[in-house]
Amino acid sequence: MSQYMNFKFNAHNIYLFAYYLSNRNDALGEYEPDWLWNKCDEITAKIVKTEFHFNIKQYLDLENQAEEQWANLNKHFPETDDYHPMYVQPNKFLIDKTGEKIDCNNKTSIIYPVRLYDSYGLGIKLIIPKKENSNYLSGKDIGLLNPDNCLMLDVNKENKYFLGQTLLITINLESIYKLKYKYNPEKLRRIADRYIDSLLPEDFRRPPFNRSGFLFGSPIFQYGIIRAPKSYNHIIVWFIFNDVAEIKIEKNYQQLLDLFFFRSKVVNAYKQIKRFEQESKNISKTIHSQIKITQNYDNKPEVLEKEENIELDLDKLQDLLILLPRFSVEYAKNLRLVKEFQNVIVENTRNYEDKIYEMRSNFLNEDFSFLDLFIYRTCYPCQERIKGTVNFFQLDINLINNAIDSIRGQVEVEQAHRERQLQNTVTSVGLGIAVAGNFASSYEAGSIAENKDGKNPEFLNLSFNIHHFLLSFCISILFGLIIWQGFSRFFSWRYKKKQLIRNKDLN
Repeated sequence: MSQYMNFKFNAHNIYLFAYYLSNRNDALGEYEPDWLWNKCDEITAKIVKTEFHFNIKQYLDLENQAEEQWANLNKHFPETDDYHPMYVQPNKFLIDKTGEKIDCNNKTSIIYPVRLYDSYGLGIKLIIPKKENSNYLSGKDIGLLNPDNCLMLDVNKENKYFLGQTLLITINLESIYKLKYKYNPEKLRRIADRYIDSLLPEDFRRPPFNRSGFLFGSPIFQYGIIRAPKSYNHIIVWFIFNDVAEIKIEKNYQQLLDLFFFRSKVVNAYKQIKRFEQESKNISKTIHSQIKITQNYDNKPEVLEKEENIELDLDKLQDLLILLPRFSVEYAKNLRLVKEFQNVIVENTRNYEDKIYEMRSNFLNEDFSFLDLFIYRTCYPCQERIKGTVNFFQLDINLINNAIDSIRGQVEVEQAHRERQLQNTVTSVGLGIAVAGNFASSYEAGSIAENKDGKNPEFLNLSFNIHHFLLSFCISILFGLIIWQGFSRFFSWRYKKKQLIRNKDLN
């Protein structure tokens, strides 16, 4: 980007709207109750550069439990029907309680701390006075408005209690540029692009352009696409082409703070659902790989024909029976959270619609289609997408339960097979020994009869007994092994045939 921009500003202001859950949620990890207020102090110290240590929390009434869903947190103004902002200037802090005037010639920060339903809301308006005797605005000067990228509150997207933020930039061009670019939206967009490039650090990923339109008769450009979560940040650049637009922004500040809150709730809920969906997909992959490991065969049909690949690992099957119920519990927990966030999206879509309706009723002749697009192009498609996610969870839970039943059946069949195999082995060996014993006894009896006929008068000597004992023993073992092997192969062949048929049916 060039050192200077080829346009001049009458004024440009920055509005920051940020939101943070006010209650702990165990599913979101460790809670930092002062996180949002610490960020406010950091912005004030770095941008306004107060000469005193500003601590916003000492001016807040965080215990305010008003019946209304919305409450002003400025303890000096407990009423809930107005924001009563705090003013911070380089050398003092004012709450404007006594009507003291604010010197707008100095860089001034106006802070709006509020409670919004289940969250804290923080609005910060940075008033940037126009530089005198300056022909063009320096990109470096714009970068000084965001030292250390402090306007991006959660750069690494690590705090799950942070609901999100909207950065609204209003630019009031000099009259000559208003006339020149009034019917040239492409030129205005290039100005908006370059402003954002100057405001954000070079190593920070700029959110992509989303859409453009008009609001209060002035062109407006939106950045940030929720389908790109790594680069998502909601930034709006609004070119003020008439004085009425600026006045309407101030009058609708409360509505804008509420509106962007509902928007942040929808976007954050969608991001959380996508996170749970990815976690569950990883679990699903683990389940399938673990099941495949326990089956010592490949699912290819030509490999299934080979009987030697049908053997099952009983120990791994039993381990999987312990592991799968844990996965099922994890899935059920994620499904519950997905449905909770699904309700958040439905509820805040309705709140967003109601808020636009409220704004439209105050400005009957204004076109709010730019804000309406979020409902039709984001909220409703997200709801349809989440219905598919819920179905995915339910199908996978059913798959896990079916897998548990199937594996439990395999374990029972395998255990029964092994017990039967052991019983057959004992029976076969016993039968073999009995048959061989009968054979050996007959053989020995024949030998004794032969000796009684006088062919071998020394048949009772020790050598003769050892010879016949060893021969009888070896013949018994041989017959036992032959019969055991025969029975074992027959039962194993029949078991493998059953396994082969079952595996083919499963595939």
